[in-house]
Amino acid sequence: MANIRRYQKDFSKETRELFLNNYECWVCGKNSWNAGHHILGGEFEEADSPLNFGPVCNTTCHLGRHFSEDENGRMLKRTRKYLQLIGYKLTEKDKNFIKLNKKYYE
Repeated sequence: MANIRRYQKDFSKETRELFLNNYECWVCGKNSWNAGHHILGGEFEEADSPLNFGPVCNTTCHLGRHFSEDENGRMLKRTRKYLQLIGYKLTEKDKNFIKLNKKYYE
């Protein structure tokens, strides 16, 4: 049987490393996150932007869960604030991500 897995851009090692000093799950707040959630999905050109990365507890806060638009917006804002706090400089891909999703940042 053929593997019918939809294409999803994985986060780069560099993106994952940006969150190494964060200990909090964006959903439950516990010090146990172990997965990078594609906040707005992983099937578009800018999906692998660090702005789309949400640190979450995989089994308790991520798998099988559908996030509302409000939850996505809160996570996107939190990720952007975190990246600003650590001195991350936006790339052109990140700027395009913000333009495409400006409703969440207003």
